[in-house]
Amino acid sequence: MMGYECEYFFSHREPHWSLACIPDPQDEDSIRYAILASMVEALVDAFNWRLEHGIRRDNTMDKSEQRRFNFSREDAPSWTSKIGPVAKPLTFHEAGSTDMTLERHFFIKRNIRVPNGYLYTV
Repeated sequence: MMGYECEYFFSHREPHWSLACIPDPQDEDSIRYAILASMVEALVDAFNWRLEHGIRRDNTMDKSEQRRFNFSREDAPSWTSKIGPVAKPLTFHEAGSTDMTLERHFFIKRNIRVPNGYLYTV
């Protein structure tokens, strides 16, 4: 489901849909707060990955030689940098699977192991 949500969010280019505008949920549950911060940072990375490949948020393709550079990068909201790791390691994967394909540091730095390659699709 996250892949679909990522694509839906990416297709909205209005300024208030900028990832930097995602408000701080100020969640009192430290585990949920860490997961939310990691998810937002992973979205920023996935959006910039798409933009570097020439996919634009207005549903156009930049096929120029400069496509990796001629766009405004997405930034994470400042609140995500203030969220530290969870106390005990958390690991999420499908039952019977140990595949952590495209495990990213946004989660690992918060002591969370989760595959998130589904965000990197075209």
